[in-house]
Amino acid sequence: MIAVFVQSFKETIRSKWLIMFAIVFFFLAFNLPLASLAAFNFLPQGYLSQFINTIITVTFPLLPLLPLPLAATSIVEERESGFLQYVLTSPITRTQYLFSRMMGLYVSTTVIIVIGFGIAALIAFRPTFAVFSISYVILASLLLNASMLGIGLLVSVLSRRRGTALGASIFIWFIFTTISDSNVLAPIFSMARQVVLVIPFILLNPVESARLMVLSQSAHSVVDLGASGMAMGNVFGDSYVYVLDITMALWIAITIIAAFLIFLLQDIR
Repeated sequence: MIAVFVQSFKETIRSKWLIMFAIVFFFLAFNLPLASLAAFNFLPQGYLSQFINTIITVTFPLLPLLPLPLAATSIVEERESGFLQYVLTSPITRTQYLFSRMMGLYVSTTVIIVIGFGIAALIAFRPTFAVFSISYVILASLLLNASMLGIGLLVSVLSRRRGTALGASIFIWFIFTTISDSNVLAPIFSMARQVVLVIPFILLNPVESARLMVLSQSAHSVVDLGASGMAMGNVFGDSYVYVLDITMALWIAITIIAAFLIFLLQDIR
């Protein structure tokens, strides 16, 4: 299991896709113009919360593009090459193999997220940066990362071709970030006085659920969360944060369990 984990970690961390995301995330969090203003104390007091909101708005829709394609191609690629059958002839069960692969992917993508959000932000805003705020951003990002890995693994064990799995992962990202964008749908349902209809588009979208989780920690009122946040507040009241937490936990648990069950029962040839 350790050998599979190490191999998965090395393969992923050396990936050009991962390196590109590390660079993109770093500069999104570092934000050179704002870092320069902060260094000379030109930013107004309390600007940090607004900067965090900007980071979330820009980066969270892009974050699924890090784990989704990597996880979606991880198992099917080894099945196509015949390497999967070879590995499973060794003294390792399917559960152990899939768990090791999953953890290798998760740890490697976690490293990129921590570097992108944590280190870059601390370097840029060291004098005034609130550690708790950026820590919560990282925590929500890691939960979103785990849910996307679960979805990607599910796609990978269900697919028979690498190209199909990769296309499916991009389409899933497109659905979560564009077609079911509750920020666009919430005002429409609000004008129709059917704001409750936007709730499924939030709870069935881990990207939006994770975004609202972070915003709930920096918002002074439910109005600061935008139209979708106001809808959650109107339906669930002050407990909407717990609903979002449970939603993210279910996304992670259901997708990973489903991927494991299907992998255990299917023919690997």
